[in-house]
Parts: sequence; structure tokens; C-alpha cells
Amino acid sequence: MENRVKITLSRDLSLFDITMIGIAGMIGAGIFALTGIAAGIAGPAILIAFLFNGIIATFTGLAYAELGSAIPQAGGGYVWIKEALGNYAGFMAGWVDWAAHTIACSLYAVIFGAFLSEFLVRFVGLNFPQNVLAKVSSLLIVSFLAYVNFVGVKESGKLGGIVTLLKIIILLVFAFFGLSRTFSYPDWESAFQPFMPHGFVGVLAAMGLTFIAFEGFEIIVQSGEEVKNPEKNIPKAIVVSLWVTVAIYILVAFSLLGAVRAEVPSWEYLGQLAEFSLIRVADEIMPLGGVLIIAGGLISTISAMNATIYSSSRVIFALSRSGYLHKALAAINEKTKTPHLAILFSYIIIATASLAPIEAVASAASLMFILLFMFVNSALVVLRLRRPDLKRSFKVPLVPFLPVLTLTLQVVITYFLVTQLEHGVLIALLVLAWIFFGSLVYYAYSEKEMEKRIEEEIKTVYKEIPIEEKPYRILVPIANPAIAKKLVNFAKIIAKKRDGEIIVANIVRLPYQTPLTAALGEISKAKKMVSELLNQEVPVGGVVAVGHSVPEAILNLVDELKPNLIVMGWRGRTFRKDVVLGSTIDPVLVKAKCDVVVIKFGANSLSFERILIPTAGGPHAILACEIARDLARENSEIDLMYVGKSEKERNLAEKAFKEAEEILGKARVSKKFEIHSNPAERIAEEAEKHDVTIIGASEKPFLQNFLFGLFPEKIVRKTSKTVAMTRKWVRLIA
Repeated sequence: MENRVKITLSRDLSLFDITMIGIAGMIGAGIFALTGIAAGIAGPAILIAFLFNGIIATFTGLAYAELGSAIPQAGGGYVWIKEALGNYAGFMAGWVDWAAHTIACSLYAVIFGAFLSEFLVRFVGLNFPQNVLAKVSSLLIVSFLAYVNFVGVKESGKLGGIVTLLKIIILLVFAFFGLSRTFSYPDWESAFQPFMPHGFVGVLAAMGLTFIAFEGFEIIVQSGEEVKNPEKNIPKAIVVSLWVTVAIYILVAFSLLGAVRAEVPSWEYLGQLAEFSLIRVADEIMPLGGVLIIAGGLISTISAMNATIYSSSRVIFALSRSGYLHKALAAINEKTKTPHLAILFSYIIIATASLAPIEAVASAASLMFILLFMFVNSALVVLRLRRPDLKRSFKVPLVPFLPVLTLTLQVVITYFLVTQLEHGVLIALLVLAWIFFGSLVYYAYSEKEMEKRIEEEIKTVYKEIPIEEKPYRILVPIANPAIAKKLVNFAKIIAKKRDGEIIVANIVRLPYQTPLTAALGEISKAKKMVSELLNQEVPVGGVVAVGHSVPEAILNLVDELKPNLIVMGWRGRTFRKDVVLGSTIDPVLVKAKCDVVVIKFGANSLSFERILIPTAGGPHAILACEIARDLARENSEIDLMYVGKSEKERNLAEKAFKEAEEILGKARVSKKFEIHSNPAERIAEEAEKHDVTIIGASEKPFLQNFLFGLFPEKIVRKTSKTVAMTRKWVRLIA
């Protein structure tokens, strides 16, 4: 009974609550300091730069929403990228994420120093070189907040909400006075002419510089477990928060450009004022305007720095705890209960980067977040292709077109950020150096440490591999003696056709509290079960492993033995809501770097006279056809079936049939296209007339619920025959 009790967070956050969380994450110090610099680069077309950045951020935000609903695990982007692209990409995502947050913190420190120095020199009258004062202030505030994080003092949620509200009010008050001043000029339009003085190149460069101002929406996805109706509210909150932010940015930029009157065009004048533009213009157009903007900037930067020091140190802490970085970085100080070494390393990078010019720091932070978001968009496409079975409460439309378009735009922005901004080439070289250094860390330490951890968790206690290695290898994990022989016989048919060999694997699972050495009795039983299956007509080997996690042990064997195919048994039903086919099968389907067949045997077991293939095309359906071809005998009949909901799907069916026939070759094949209001039910009826039904995982309409437990259970309940599901390994990443 204890295992059925699920501990969850209370879903207290409404759509309004998480929308405000998203706005708080995005509207930060960047808008206070970067608008003038970006105006000098793009001219009045900074308005377009903000608009386009909003569109790109929205597309990426929707990717976060889908991935967060499909794999709702702590860790977010790092976890999704690891699942989709492997350990190295997962590590690099975390490595880049750490750099992105530390450099973002440096940007906030630089802005804090600039604003404080402006206040002390211009408003207090302190006689001291402003640039020196700015850098000293940056270092002091970073050091202070690093200490605050070390001793464990946190900003309260209520204080964070007040800071967000103050930022928005200050910006809207500025916009009100700015618009009033703008429209008081009869020729106010002249401030926006020429609209694009540096062409579209200037717009793209400004997009690169200011992209950091659109980071923060991912906090919404991280709050998913506390959100009411998350499948609807999270995507809505991402879109609404982004476009409220975009509207405020455009409003502030428009007011800034229109309110200025100088001897040179307003955009050029703002570029000269750089990070002080909002302060200087506010001082001209509203009472105590400069002081108000400085106050808003200082409040924003302190809040943002505190949050990013915390988040950056937690990224390195998580990487260390996962085994990617040395375990010392995950050490917790006994007195303060904080990861002191993780905070120290983040502090060193933040303090060093805060000495650089503001444009360089902003560009570096933007570039790091662009790279991170490129990882996320790539993971979206790969998981759609490799894991169409995942239950997604929200799905990004037009995949892969939309994420590929987003990736392309992010590459374009990166190119112009590097080639057009003053410090662009140097920043690119530093980013490449960071990635290169991260790769060295991964291959010199992380990879070996991960292998060591797996070895500590999984011990191979028995192994017998066929002497003559065959070109095709099938791994058959067994657990249930009742179907073990059936699984091996099923694999034997395929191995014969492909001149292959079979490796039978039995995993002895122990509770995490139990040492692996305590499994002697279970090991003996497992070895006996495996040895009884080794006398076959094709080369058969056996492996017995002991571990705390069956799926991890199977995946470890996949890495070690490099099979072409895994054949797994399936009981046909799972009562857990957090798994799809089963707690063992699910991770293998996601991560195994080979093809997978999951089979539920019927009463007829290994009779394959009539084979049904419900197909909608795609790589998984191709594997279904390949398996059917191997199983078919001379007199076997293979029926291809596509059940759609309308006549419009006939062309899709014909395409799928043609693809299948090319694989099936000379086999006796019939094709059937039907229209039915309940495609899954119709296929279940047809399955009863066949010896085996082989289904390739697919996103096509009539199979979209296959792995949700709906479609296969209908078939299993209504037929006494064998049902198999295929998942083809798509080698997108070498």
C-alpha cells in the first residue's frame, strides 16, 4: 500500500500567478540598460528587434511547455536534452546553462555598478572616476550577494512580488511621460526616420545583444507541479507573459526614441548615452526621473543577481551530484547548509566577467542562452521522432517545421551577434573555449565517473557469449519463466533470417539498501534460468547481472554488448499512472541505442500465418514491416491496414502502403484503407482475425494513443492473439 501513495505539491498557482512569475523572470535589469545601446545599433528598428526576439522566444517557450509536460522531472532542459541527445549533450547543456546564469549575473552586476556610479557622481556629486567607481561597485555587490547566498539568506516570495510590481510601475510611468513628450512634438514621426539606418543587419545584431532580456520564461515550466490545470495554463502563461513583456519593452523603446530631441538623430544620441540613456532621458522628461530609473535599476539588479547566484550555484551543484563534475562541488557546508564550493566557483566567474564592458557581457550572456535554447529545440524534434509515444498534454504545432525554423533563426542571430557587435569575435572565441574546456572535463572525468557509478550499481556475475560473433545481435532480457522460452524462440526466428545471435539476459534486482553481494541465492536461480535457454538452433549466449535498477542494467548491457535489437516481454497492462508500458520497458524504449520490440504473447504464441500491420508510415512502422518479413513463412499473409477518420487520409495511407511494400518485398501482401469513427477499436476487431498484430510507434491520427495505454489494452482485451510493438532507433546524433 505504501507504494501507491504519491507525494505531490499542492496545485495552488493560477494562470495569473504563473504569468506574473514569467514576467518577473524576464523584465529585469536588461531593459533599463540595454535599450539605449540597442537603439544605437538598430536605430528605431529596435522596435522590430524586440518584436522578433519575442516571436523566437515564444517558439522556444512552447518547446519548454511540451517537453515539460512529456518529461516532468526536476532539472528541466538538462534532463530533456540528456534523454534526447545523450549524456554528452546533457552535460554540455548543463555546462552552458551554468555559464549562461553566471554571465547573466555578471551583466546585472555591471548594470548595478553603472547605475550606482551614475547616482553617486551625477546626483550626489562624488568626485571620483565614474568607470572605476562602477567596476568597484560591481565587485562589491557581487561579493556581498555571494556571501548572502553562502550563509543561506533567501529573498522572500512576497518581496520578489513587490520588486516585480515596482519594476513594471517605474517602466510604465516612464512610458507615460515619454509618450506625452513624444506626441507633444508636431513632427514626432521624424524621431523614427530613417527607421532602419543600419539595415536589417543592425536589427539582427540588436536582437543578439538584447536576447538576454527575453530569458526567464522557463521558470513557468519549472513551477509546473504547483500549477492548476497545467496542460492549458502553462502554454498560455508562457505566451501571455512573453507578449506582456514584449509590449512593455516596445512601449519603453518607443517612448525613449520619441521623447529625445538632440543635434543628432535620437537613436544615435541614445547610442552615445549607452547604458545611461534611460536615466538621462527620464531626468529630462519627468520629475525625479533619473533617480526613479536608478532606483528601479538598482532594485532589479540586486534581485536578479541574488536569484542568478543561487541558480548558477545550483546548476554546478546538480552537475556534481549527477557525477559530471567532481563530488567536492556538491559538498554542503555543515554550518550554513549551502553548497559553498559551488557558490565559490560561480562567484569567481561572475566577478571576473563583471570587469568587462557591458556590451561584451550582455552579448556573451545572450549567446549562452541562445545555445541553451538551441539544445532545447533540438531535443523537441528528436524526442518527437524517437519517442512519439510520450504522453504530451501540450504539443507544439507544426513540428519539425517550427523548431527547425526557430533553430535557423537562432543560428542567424548568433552569426550577426558575432560578426557585427564590437566584441563579437572575442566572445565567440571565449564561448568556444568554454565548450572545449567542458568537453575536456567530460571526456577526462565525467564519462569515466558515470561509467564507474554504473559499475558500482550493476555487477555482471555471469557471461557466456557465442565464440563466433555474428553480424546481427539480439538481446533478450527475461524475468518471467513462463514467457522466457517464447521470447527466445521469437528472437530465434529473426536471428535465423538475419544470420544473427541471441544474448539472453537476466537481471537480479535488489533494493537500494541491500548490498549487491547479498544476492547469491537469486544469482543461482537466474543462472539456471539462462542456462536452460542456451541450447538453440542459433548461437545463444547468456548474461546475469545484479543491480538496483533493472532498466539501468539493461541499458548498461546495451552499451556493452551493442545489440541491433532488443526483444522484451510485456504483460499488457500497467496500473501505474506515471509509466506507459511499464517501469522497466519505458526507460529502455527511451534510451536504448538500438531497435526495440515489445511483445505480448497470445494463446497461439508463435503461429504467424496471418500477420496484421496497422501502419501510418515512419521509421517505427518500417521496423514493424522488417519484423513481419522475418516472421512470415512461405504461406503467410501480411495485411496492411490504415484506419482513418476521413477520406482525406487516403493519400497518407497510400504513401504508407507503398513504403511498407518496399520493405516486405515478395511476401503475400494485401492493403486495406477504412474510415471509422473509432480507429483503435476497428483495428482491435481486425486483430482478432490474425495470429499477430505488429504496430510501429507512430504519431499518425489512428495510433496517437498507442503508448498511452489506451490502444494496446483495447487490442489485448479483445484478442487472444499476439500483439507486438516496434520502436526503431533513429540515429540522428553520431
